[in-house]
Amino acid sequence: MNPLISIIIPSYNREKLISETLDSVLEQTYSNWECIIIDDRSTDGTNVILKEYSNRDNRFITIAKPLEFKQGASVSKNLGLQIARGEYIQFLDSDDILAKNKLAKQIDSLKNENEKVISVCITSTFKQINDDIILDYDRKDYRNFNNSESYFDIIGEMGGYYAPESFLISRALVNFSGYWNENLTLNDDGEFFFRIIYNSSKIIFNKDTFVRHREKTSNNLSMLNSFQKATSLLNSWKIIEILYKTKYNKLNSKYLDKKKWAVYNELKRTYPILIKQNNFFFYNQKKKDNLLYKFNKLKRRVKARLKIIFKY
Repeated sequence: MNPLISIIIPSYNREKLISETLDSVLEQTYSNWECIIIDDRSTDGTNVILKEYSNRDNRFITIAKPLEFKQGASVSKNLGLQIARGEYIQFLDSDDILAKNKLAKQIDSLKNENEKVISVCITSTFKQINDDIILDYDRKDYRNFNNSESYFDIIGEMGGYYAPESFLISRALVNFSGYWNENLTLNDDGEFFFRIIYNSSKIIFNKDTFVRHREKTSNNLSMLNSFQKATSLLNSWKIIEILYKTKYNKLNSKYLDKKKWAVYNELKRTYPILIKQNNFFFYNQKKKDNLLYKFNKLKRRVKARLKIIFKY
């Protein structure tokens, strides 16, 4: 089994970091790959670097995004999918790093599996390329899952998610699940990979390889710096909830509850109008939040009364 793997990288103004990412692609022990880099009309020297790599190795395919396509990573990834010839797909951000054996180990784990089986691996976070590689094997989701529901149950307990670059997935599963949602400007990766996991028949965890995810200055939820992004986050979870409830016959879901509480608390802090406009979606959160508020208010009154009593 030696199928072609298409590595898809969206890029915008990455002249200082993208060489590290592309070098990790060049160093792969598995050689049957193509790397499609979609440059989102960068204004720095990114395009010069991309041309150098394309000239060095014809497996690198650089595409300057045409003006008729709107900017954004999801649009770039979909454009990459339209061009990709591979039987398997590896998405990769333009500042992250693949271990040398990443593609080899994961394609080997999929060789006897059907097209709906996905492979994931450990994620190590870093800031600078020379940082120590720290691999945490103790996460509860670092194991095989025979169905998607079991995975979501675990995430409902521990939170988190597999990093997007840790996946190796078949092109057939992408086609079945659908392309990236270009209407989402935040949590587009969460919504896309939910659909991938949701439609998978099995998850194979590979402990013998890893990816390095560069730490960003902010996490996703703290990036709600516009009403559009806040709305996108909300809409992504509306889509996820509908799909989840359609497939899994559960009255209560720790997975949905944990994720919706995170969204609710952030919107309450930043754009509370969205909670007011979506009372039905946040019904349980608002109900529990109101009860908690009343309880804490009563507790403060009791404490104040006790202070007065014991003062005398």
